[in-house]
Amino acid sequence: MISQFNTSSRVQELTGRVRRCCCRYCGSPLELKRITFSHFEDSRIEIFCTHCSRIEYGIEPEIYQSAKYFVEHFDFNWYTYLDDNAQTKQMTIAKICDILSWQNRQLGFMDNNGFKVPVIMQQDWQNESMTISDEALDKLIKEE
Repeated sequence: MISQFNTSSRVQELTGRVRRCCCRYCGSPLELKRITFSHFEDSRIEIFCTHCSRIEYGIEPEIYQSAKYFVEHFDFNWYTYLDDNAQTKQMTIAKICDILSWQNRQLGFMDNNGFKVPVIMQQDWQNESMTISDEALDKLIKEE
């Protein structure tokens, strides 16, 4: 059974993900590791984040950046029943990555090899925001 996890097509797929993806939890680069699961030296090759010390399938960096921005700038917490700490924030970013990835797959923008369309991240847009009062908004609407 373990041999199915070490086929050349699977290793090629994982190698491609390591090249283009990052960790869903911390955004760090990923690497391939041979993971041993028993005393009989049964092992398989997996994608691993050395920063988080976890087996991780990875996410496209553009999705990670969008998820991180969303969580940090909108103070979003998926796990409201847990303490608000760095680990909860990482878990929330990973959950938003999953949601964004699912959406991109459903819309046909992604497949198993990443994005099918060119992605242009508007970094300057992610850092811009505007706060406007109700009165100022009403004034802008009346001026149109």
